[in-house]
Amino acid sequence: MAKISACVITKNEEECIGRCLQSVKDSANEIIVVDTGSTDATVPIAQQFGARIYPYQWRDDFSAARNYALDQAKGDWIIFLDADEYIAAETIKNVRKIIDKVHGNRKIEAIRCQLNNLEGVGGTLRSSNPCIRVFRHSPVIRYKGRVHETVFKHEQPVKPGNVSSQMLLIYHTGYTKEKMLEKVRRNTAIVEEEVKNGIIRDMTYCYLSDGCWREGKYEKAIEYAQKAIKQLENLYSEIDYKPYVFLINSMTCIKTYSEEVVTQSCQEAIEKFPHHPEIWMFTGLYYRSIGRCEKALAVLLKAVETNACYNDFNRNNDFYALSAEVYLNIAQIYEMKNQSSQALEYYVNVLQRDKYNQVAFDGLLALIRQQEPAAVIYFLNTIYTVISEQDIRFLVEHLTRLKVKKVLDYYHKNLMDKFGDKKLNGLVLFTSCKFDEVFPFFADVFRKHGEYDMELLAVVALLVNESPDAADLLGTQLQPAFRRIINAYFKTETEVQLTDEDFPVFCDVVAEVIYLGSREQVEKLLDLGKQAFSDETARQIGPFLIQQRFFGYGADMTLYYIKRAKPETEQLSLLYCDVGYCYYRLKNFAGAAAYFSKALESGYQRKYIVDFLEWSQQQCSDTSLKDQFNNLKTRYAKQLQA
Repeated sequence: MAKISACVITKNEEECIGRCLQSVKDSANEIIVVDTGSTDATVPIAQQFGARIYPYQWRDDFSAARNYALDQAKGDWIIFLDADEYIAAETIKNVRKIIDKVHGNRKIEAIRCQLNNLEGVGGTLRSSNPCIRVFRHSPVIRYKGRVHETVFKHEQPVKPGNVSSQMLLIYHTGYTKEKMLEKVRRNTAIVEEEVKNGIIRDMTYCYLSDGCWREGKYEKAIEYAQKAIKQLENLYSEIDYKPYVFLINSMTCIKTYSEEVVTQSCQEAIEKFPHHPEIWMFTGLYYRSIGRCEKALAVLLKAVETNACYNDFNRNNDFYALSAEVYLNIAQIYEMKNQSSQALEYYVNVLQRDKYNQVAFDGLLALIRQQEPAAVIYFLNTIYTVISEQDIRFLVEHLTRLKVKKVLDYYHKNLMDKFGDKKLNGLVLFTSCKFDEVFPFFADVFRKHGEYDMELLAVVALLVNESPDAADLLGTQLQPAFRRIINAYFKTETEVQLTDEDFPVFCDVVAEVIYLGSREQVEKLLDLGKQAFSDETARQIGPFLIQQRFFGYGADMTLYYIKRAKPETEQLSLLYCDVGYCYYRLKNFAGAAAYFSKALESGYQRKYIVDFLEWSQQQCSDTSLKDQFNNLKTRYAKQLQA
């Protein structure tokens, strides 16, 4: 029977070291902890597991610390975990069986298994990758690399045997965004220092590209990614596909590279790694960024498909951490296509992975809010649980402003009955349109705590209840922007001019009044925006309304701006397309055809309109309109390919 040494490097790991050592104590004959200067309870906790503690002076070299631990070990095999890693409980019993089975086979120098990265203990799966945490103990098997350290034998990577995740699985819990960025910065600094000293390893440029990409230094990320692709041409690595991820996404973010250049990189990546979902994902996000929505949809769906059947044990897969973004983009494109059932499916997919994603929740509610309340409640209960206070609070807060009163009443009653929470009573009164009752509540909370949300809702209640004198109850804390909007709305002062700084506040007020006020009040507020803002600022009201899915108001506001401001031809083409899109979403295909035609006549060249024309042609039933959309595609084909 082989002897096993478990090794761990620590520094202030009191929150996780116990879990780590608990997972190896029954398999290991000894536990070695090399501590690099803990000032918390790490060492006493480790001692409770019988660990031998070896103090070590840290010198920015992970391999040196790990190799020092190996020097203290006496076993035939090593289990070397990070302090924030642990062996999955259901596979602990297999560790010794696996080692004993391969112990006599000298061709196998290590065990490669799956490592799942979690966002904190018990958190969601972010990514998975193959890892070597178990290997033979030998003077010639050592770690190399100050960071991103790897196990080598005689300057060559060790030869592992693979085991399935059913047999051995390791969890890594230090995958929060904050910790990851901190690690990336630390590791990048060390690699950059190595480069200055003339040390270039196989993965050097890949790691540098990764670091620059995560910090938004996209030009440098591209430079290093291109070097990494050449460097890795004839080398195998678990992350050999990653330079293409960094390259494609950095080009997408910079937006200065031609479509030809980026698509060439995308195609090259797909040819090399056709089975990898991350490659398809970032290619799809690029197409979405340039307005080729139908193409983006096909590629993003391919990413989902390849992830579902992904079985490359030898490469990382970070798609799990990115899947919510993929599903959100798919949902939004389906919604743009007026395909509600497909959009609904993918908004649900987002919320199943990220239940407090406000963008996805708003998209979901926009699609189901007109259904019967019982159906909406049943649907939401498949995602959220009524025994979770956090879930119920989220629902109450976000249902309040969407005029879904019966649904809101159901969740508010749950919040009151199960958790005794009365803080949101005012919001419920708000949705019930009891503005005279709710204004004092919001005003009081605002005066006491100065919260922007309470200030906003108090002002909206004041406007909708047509109570200009109530503004005095908000006190001197009331933002000047809100006071100017109130004065302008009720004309309590002559010729009130709203400033550019007032615009974000004005938009928030508009969004609330659209849901809670009358059509006359909305039109009065929008008329105020037309008159009180400069032309340049007023131009932004239309796009805001469109983004909020208020397509009728968005079209009207955009047409008003066109008539008033007489914009330059290039800008005019964009505005005409916005109007056409609004009419398309409202299924007014005659209006859509008219304004898409105006946009193209004015020189519109963005890719979006190609899909808008195609979708309009598919969805309208009028044969003459179908022909009109088809003729526009044919007539302006060259213009749209430029």
